[in-house]
Amino acid sequence: MEFMVTESCRVSFSIGKHYKCKVLCDVCHLILGRPWQFDVGVHYDGRANVYSLDWKGRRLRLLPSAAGTSSPSKEPAKHAAIHLVAGTKLVQEWREHAPMFALVITEPNQDSELLDLPSDVAEFLDQYRDIIPKELPAELPPLRKIQHQIDFIPGATLPNLPHYRLNPKEQVILQELIDDLLRKQLIQASLSPCAVPALLVPKKYSTWRMCIDSRAVNKISIKYRFPMPRIDELLDQLTGSAVFSKLDLRSVYH
Repeated sequence: MEFMVTESCRVSFSIGKHYKCKVLCDVCHLILGRPWQFDVGVHYDGRANVYSLDWKGRRLRLLPSAAGTSSPSKEPAKHAAIHLVAGTKLVQEWREHAPMFALVITEPNQDSELLDLPSDVAEFLDQYRDIIPKELPAELPPLRKIQHQIDFIPGATLPNLPHYRLNPKEQVILQELIDDLLRKQLIQASLSPCAVPALLVPKKYSTWRMCIDSRAVNKISIKYRFPMPRIDELLDQLTGSAVFSKLDLRSVYH
């Protein structure tokens, strides 16, 4: 099978620090073949197996590789105290050599969750750490002038539903969450005939969030209607705003 060659290219290569050349890859091999030897005027000593050539006033000699080596002798590389390698190179070194040990250095008192945030957001959260604590305070908020209550439909039956099935590990986690809320006095024991089930939902950082299935309570609750806001008016009110808050941000609702 024959192919028509329509294009050619020049390949750059160097020998040592002084000799550099470009070879037109239409008549020569990837090795230094006869065309290159003819163009450069290489002299070959068959007994010593040494090639020599004159280049820019210098006499260059190509010596054969020493026995047991695949490349000309070089000065031994100096081992640096710290080496920077890419991830793929590190994996290759790990596969070809002995086991490696990794040392991870972090700043003291550095919140690991802040490392995954943009630098400006992490700096903002760290600046207002006193009002944005990692843990909720172990007390209820103070009473306000406006109090809320849930009004049921007259004559409605209070729901008393069984709990969801949980495996032993989830039962332990759910009990720990309930004990923590009781200890902080955020909830209290109740003898109310109304019961709704609770379940666990995984969060981002391998933790769990307790959710309450209140759909049965919502069905018998009186809905207070009010006009829905207009989206264009809401966008006008947000003009110039730079900081926004999100409902249930701490609980990591998806």
